[in-house]
Amino acid sequence: MVGYNVNPNRMKKFWILLSFSNFFIAALFGLLLRAAFVWEINWIVYRNILHAHSHLAMLGWVYMGIFALFCHHFIPTSTSRRYSRLFWVTQISVIGMMISFPLQGYAAVSISFATLHILASYVFCYRVWKDQQIAFPAVRKLVYCALVFLVLSTFGVWLLGPLAVTGGRNTALYQVAIQHYLHFQFHGWFTFAILAIFLNSLLGQRWEINNRVFSWFFYLFTSATVLSFGLVLFWAYGTPAFQWVNNLGILLQLASIGIFLTISRDGIRMYFNRSSYILNLIFRFGLLFLLSKIVIHSVSIFPEMADAATTLRPLMMGFVHLTVLGFVSSFLLGFISQTGHISADSNQFLMALILFLSGIVFTEVLLFSQGLSYWMQWGQLPYYHEMLFVFSAMLPLSILVIVFQVKNINAEITKMNTVKNTYN
Repeated sequence: MVGYNVNPNRMKKFWILLSFSNFFIAALFGLLLRAAFVWEINWIVYRNILHAHSHLAMLGWVYMGIFALFCHHFIPTSTSRRYSRLFWVTQISVIGMMISFPLQGYAAVSISFATLHILASYVFCYRVWKDQQIAFPAVRKLVYCALVFLVLSTFGVWLLGPLAVTGGRNTALYQVAIQHYLHFQFHGWFTFAILAIFLNSLLGQRWEINNRVFSWFFYLFTSATVLSFGLVLFWAYGTPAFQWVNNLGILLQLASIGIFLTISRDGIRMYFNRSSYILNLIFRFGLLFLLSKIVIHSVSIFPEMADAATTLRPLMMGFVHLTVLGFVSSFLLGFISQTGHISADSNQFLMALILFLSGIVFTEVLLFSQGLSYWMQWGQLPYYHEMLFVFSAMLPLSILVIVFQVKNINAEITKMNTVKNTYN
């Protein structure tokens, strides 16, 4: 009789499958939002679907993907059972939000599941901080900072309840609390986590980094992340001092990313030379989206552009999707492909990847073009919503193909284990 043993690698493959499934459903919600501008759809509440889409994309896809990758790279397998329980608690909260947000929006049930996710993230931060076995000090700094920003981002969420109860829902502070959460998720937790995994991959190929110069990058980039929150405060209160704080943050960000690219140039070149064509394609696009994100964010140093970036919806949507879909999701897809959890060498995956990247590029070009058109007072582009729907449809279709690539690997492993157990 063969006993049941937890296979940590198999477990993480199933985590990846669930993360991509969350991503697929989030993309379907996004497509439904696009469809609402093309056809009259009376049976949905737009804002509720928007909440479901954003929460599922950020918490069901990005968070869960980073969760699995942190466990894969930084956590010893001896503690995998503990993280498995935490993963399932977090996934239950994601499923709860997936169901409750479309039905009721922000209400008791959805808020309860969102709160459960935050509390689970605190446990995750504590466990990773305590259990991590990171060989490289530079990577450890980035991981610790990512976890700090994850916790810091939630402070804005805790402020929303008291403000809503006291009648502050329509105040500037309420919007600042929301933007506080988004800012430190996008520019803090997501960005530092991705850079940590990327740098860990570079250093894992026996390339060495100058730790003294890296410290300059780290402290400048961390300071830039905090100071660039000044853009939100300037948008909310109009105080010129906040604009100058943001400008300082942007200058530090440009300087720090220049330092990072300089000190990691040889490591990146070595990494690309040793990677497959598909991984090269993914990571080159990921770096392109990262640099685009930084450049676009940097134009807010000009007051006119800062005003446009915080008031024109296509520009705001374009920047959010550039960060989550372009930069973060591309890197997550590359990291997951690296671990062998996806059949990355198959023709189906290559076609899905091309469709995925094309969907991102086309939607980004369209969103920023529409934002520029509004800014120049040229009005709406012809067939804007129809084109946005068509380009957005590429995303769930490509993600669905990727889901089946993960599923096929799990099926192969199950078959192999069955054969092995039969002969044992």
